[in-house]
Amino acid sequence: MDPEAVVKAFKTWSLLAALVATGCTLTPDARETLASLPESVPAPDDNPTTPEAVELGRMLFWDPILSGNRDVACASCHHPDFAYSDGLAFPVGVGGRFISAARNTPTVLGTAFNGLTVDGQVPPEQAQMFWDNRAESLEAQALGPLKNADEMRGTAFGEDEILGELVTRLVAIPAYTTLFEAAFGAESVNATNLAKALAAFERTLVPRDSSFDRYMAGDDEAMTTSQIRGLHGFISQGCSGCHSGPMLSDYKLHNLKVPARIGEAGYGESVFPEPEGGAFRTPSLRMVTRTAPYMHNGVFETLSETVDFYHNIDHHIKVDPLVEGDVEVAHGQGDDILVFFEALSEGTFDRTIPERVPSGLPPAGGR
Repeated sequence: MDPEAVVKAFKTWSLLAALVATGCTLTPDARETLASLPESVPAPDDNPTTPEAVELGRMLFWDPILSGNRDVACASCHHPDFAYSDGLAFPVGVGGRFISAARNTPTVLGTAFNGLTVDGQVPPEQAQMFWDNRAESLEAQALGPLKNADEMRGTAFGEDEILGELVTRLVAIPAYTTLFEAAFGAESVNATNLAKALAAFERTLVPRDSSFDRYMAGDDEAMTTSQIRGLHGFISQGCSGCHSGPMLSDYKLHNLKVPARIGEAGYGESVFPEPEGGAFRTPSLRMVTRTAPYMHNGVFETLSETVDFYHNIDHHIKVDPLVEGDVEVAHGQGDDILVFFEALSEGTFDRTIPERVPSGLPPAGGR
């Protein structure tokens, strides 16, 4: 184990000792390691979260006009019924096709706080996006699926053509030109402002008032005894070594050798080939009970399967040092950890589905 991993392991066990010593009340150090969400949501200076930009972004998010075939929208894969994920291992892209080579659809909830760790918040322009951290900022992320042939672009337009095509479509819809003008000024329908509007709306999708948040804010009665035991077990098992901070993620890439799923390239092999499929970002555990299936490829249908995976990792294969070692879950502790996950998933969030969108197409492609 490298020195950094040793230090983190020591801090984890020290934190557990403090928890046990104080009973149900978390110590200041524990509250710093696992914290409630900040009240204010960061936004770039050049894209403040105004009501006008949010309303435009909401319409765009639900409108299939942004897909090459006009059949899917952002909300097709990020739907409130599934806590703004899609409930599928394989996402469904343009043309109604399952994208077997794609990664599991992450929730959009809380992405406004991507990069927020125990060390603080990164500037929103540097917030890491996607399973491999390949984009920075919600604005940059917003354009990725629009340009992807399998997700939303389709094959009728090239990657260098699709954004111009979408702008042409939006300019031709008077309701959209009005919304863009209200948000960004006259003659403002362009790809940059399209991304800004989507990002502004997504920054409003933050889960609030969960039992976990109220507990971390000082309400010792907010979580049940079982959930508190689960929190202690979560820490004692080393889960908080990666799942820490207000978003329960360190936003780093880790190689866990997750098994391939049926239909995925490399299925039948015990691990993904490297470098592709090697290291993926620690996902946030916010709304975790509502966003099955799990892992970057959706290989596990339940949280129980996911927890079992961590306790049965094949250590003959080189894996991330933070998951090395064979730690058995104490009797009953596994169930308590699953109950603790429920405390992370009880928050409220905007579930509004527009009755109509400016294009006149079915919102979210009629899903």
